[in-house]
Parts: sequence; C-alpha cells; structure tokens
Amino acid sequence: MYQPLHLKYRPQTLNEVIGQEHIVRTLINAILPGGSHSAIALQKIAPAYLFNGPKGTGKTSTARIMAKSLNCQSTQEPTTKPCGECNSCKGITASSSLDVTELDAASNSGVETIRELISTTQFAPVEGRYKIFIIDECHALSSQSWQALLKTIENPPRHVVFIFCTTEIHKVPETIISRCQKFDFRRVGLETLVQYLSKVAQNENININAPGIWAIVKSCGGFIRNCLVLLDQLSNLGVDEITPNWVWELSGIVPEHDLLTLTENLAKGEVTANLQILQDLIEYGKNPFVIYSSLTGFLKDLLVAKTAPDNRQITQLEEETWLELVTISQMWELTQIQASIALLMSRQQLMRDSEAAKLWLEATLIELSNIKEEKQPWTNWKTIQDAINWGKEQLPHLSQSELERHWNNLTPIKGKKAPAWVQLVQELQMKSQLQTA
Repeated sequence: MYQPLHLKYRPQTLNEVIGQEHIVRTLINAILPGGSHSAIALQKIAPAYLFNGPKGTGKTSTARIMAKSLNCQSTQEPTTKPCGECNSCKGITASSSLDVTELDAASNSGVETIRELISTTQFAPVEGRYKIFIIDECHALSSQSWQALLKTIENPPRHVVFIFCTTEIHKVPETIISRCQKFDFRRVGLETLVQYLSKVAQNENININAPGIWAIVKSCGGFIRNCLVLLDQLSNLGVDEITPNWVWELSGIVPEHDLLTLTENLAKGEVTANLQILQDLIEYGKNPFVIYSSLTGFLKDLLVAKTAPDNRQITQLEEETWLELVTISQMWELTQIQASIALLMSRQQLMRDSEAAKLWLEATLIELSNIKEEKQPWTNWKTIQDAINWGKEQLPHLSQSELERHWNNLTPIKGKKAPAWVQLVQELQMKSQLQTA
C-alpha cells in the first residue's frame, strides 16, 4: 500500500528527529556527577511536558516517540530506543494503544471532554508502564478546561504523563507552563533540511536537481512535513528531472527571477513592465497575497544587499540571485528601500482581506515606482558645505569636524561624491539607530 512520504519518514526514535538537537540531547541525556546517563532510563520522567514551536517541526512525532520510549515492552525499563515491534509500540503507531490517549484540542476543547479524560487518570495502565495523554493544539483548550487540568498536572498519579503540543504558547496559561518541562522546537536549518531531502529523494529514486531541492526548502519555510508533502507531489509529475521551475509551478510561490525583474523595473521606473509581470503571475495561478508577501520579503533582502553585501547568510537566497540583487541595490537609495517596505507593510490588511487584492497590488506597484523617482537631496546642493549641512541635519550627534572628515574620506560613486555622501549618511544613521536600540 502506498504511504505518503511525510508518514513514511516520520521519525521513530529520538535520534531520528532532525534539527532539534537541543531537545533530543535533553530528553536522552542527563549529565550527572558520575557521568552521562539516559534521562529516560533513569526514569527522571516529568509529569508534564510542553512542546512549543511552529507547525511541522516534529512536536507531535516527538510526543509519540516519548510515549513509545516510556512503554516499550522490549526492555524491563523505559528505553531511548523503542523497538517499534512490540504491542505497545505498534499500538501507539496505529493510534490504538489503550495506554496512550491523543486528543486534538482544536476540535475537543470543552471542559466536559477534559473532565472525562481526567477521570481515567486514576486507572492503572493496561499493558504499559504509564498512561500518557498527548494533547495537540493545546492552546485551543477553554479556560475552564485548563482550570480542570491544573490540579491533576500539579499532582498527578505516578503512572501519568501529559504531553502538550502547541504552536501558540502565548495562549497557554502561565500557571500551566510553570508546571511543565517546556521545550521550544525551531525551524530546521536550511542546510540540514537540504541534506535530509536529498537523502529522501535518493532513497525514493526521485530525480530532482540540487536547485530544485533548495527551491522546495525555501518555499516551505523550513518545515519538514511541508517539504516532504511537496516532494511527494513533485514525484508524481513524471518528468525526467525536477527543476526549480516545477517547484515554483506547484508550490504557488513567485520565482526569484521574476522578483529580480520586478525590483530592477522599480529602480528604472518601468511601471508597465511590472504590471505585465503581475498579470502573468496571476494568470499562472499565483495568489495576489503570495505575490505581495514575496515582494515584501525580497525588498527586505534588497535592504540587506544594500547595507551588508557580504552577508548573504542573513537571507535565504542562492549565490547567483544574491549577486544580481547586490548589483540592483546600487540603483536604489537606502531611504527609498525603507520607504518601499513601509508602503508594502501598510497595505498588508488590504492584501489579505480584500476581494480587490489584485487592484490594490497594481496600485501599490505604481506607488513604489513613484517612491523610486522622488527627487534626491543633492539636487538642492550648490556647495560642499550644503552637503555637510544636510548631513548635520540627519546626524545631529556628529560634530562639524567629524562630518568634514567623513566627506574628505569618501570614495566617489561613478566619479560623484554626492550619492556616496547620501549613502554614507544613511548607513551612519542605521548604525546609530541599532546602537540606540
């Protein structure tokens, strides 16, 4: 029977959980004066755990692995390496274990459901060592449900373990958080995820090139499950080789080459060309809000390219795209990039909620071109002192002599000091703001 990749490659032991080394290490090892021992084998089992983090980072999978580790019947004690073959392990995998209860709080948030669950904690496990309650999306529980749980979590029977999973920890009461061992799951690093997907593709004989793998990782934002689902979908294309173009086609994200062209056109004030690109993207099925979000993120990358051209690692761009963006950034002033990002951010709610999102996006592209065409400050300068006086207005904390020294040390841009002066003053402004923050 066909098994989707995100289920087939779901981790079965703690060591198979990728990208969460800090959590795996804590759950497996307890460093004691006598040496390193297994926390689970030592039976240092907390009555309640709270797994917090973005969706698709392994919270529920880790909770199930914990349940297997505590109740695996292949050993006399809990183990960090559950066998996966005993009745207990198989029951947990099939969600049919009598000792492990999984509850989706998003659809079972009422207090009556929780009271019924609490009533079962008094009974001993049927075949395992512990009765384990995994409550997914626990932030959806009502306040009455949390109040009903509080006493049981604070002083549960010795054979009971609660594992709460949430993507919105701010909605979990502090009284609950303080009584749990909290673990913060994070998005998997891009490099780690690329290596992992490459191995999966090789195991499954999926012919996808390296740029295609990178495109999957970026389009899914570092979420393992999303990456595996998309890779599974791409494997059904029946093409000789899966390339980034196929990823962009199926994922709905905007290709980087289109974002580069949009950004360059904005710098040149070519409104019509950008409106045509927007029309083409929408005809290819791209959602206006996705286009908007992609452009906003790309302009933030443009800001990095302008201010820190040697720091590509801050972004998620490939080297080829990054080098083109650094070149394009020379066509922009720092204040224009900042103003463009501010304009886009001010339109977020309109893009998200309005049925006229396409119209708003078109209007915004036109406005962005107007920002780029705004008059430069040096058009009013007649002397060097005018430029230094302008710099003093922007950087009041610097003395006249400091500003003059900066001017004298300037490296002209295309033989002109004025644009280089504006760029330097903007960079000094940003450094000052960062130091103040």
